Amino acid sequence: MKIAHKLLISIFLCILSTSAAYASSPAGKAELSDFQIFAKAWVNKLNRSHIKGIDHMEILLKPDGKYLARYHAIEPSTIKCIVKKTSSERKGLVGLLKYIETIYESTGKTPQEARDNKFNPVKNIRITEIFSNSGKGWR
Repeated sequence: MKIAHKLLISIFLCILSTSAAYASSPAGKAELSDFQIFAKAWVNKLNRSHIKGIDHMEILLKPDGKYLARYHAIEPSTIKCIVKKTSSERKGLVGLLKYIETIYESTGKTPQEARDNKFNPVKNIRITEIFSNSGKGWR
């Protein structure tokens, strides 16, 4: 497991450093604003369709007989956007979207009680996504 984790981190860092090498200068305010609009819509879509989101909450039976309800959510206020122009001959942009995905948990005597009780944040996961725009929108 540790080897796989290190391998994934190495691959991610290679991709990130490669994209940074092609991103030479900051983009203008219009490009940043366009990416911020895209990023907010993207995060809303992720929250709606997340396999472990609030609409697809996990309910687990704990060894003590209580139930644990768990879901993941991204708080839009954690979004940070960076946009840079590429140094390639074709005009293009690289956008970095950074946000925090939070895992929330609640317990109860029944599955329904676990769903209805107050959820508490138990873990934050920092996420960075890389997008490009070569004139056809952000991908």
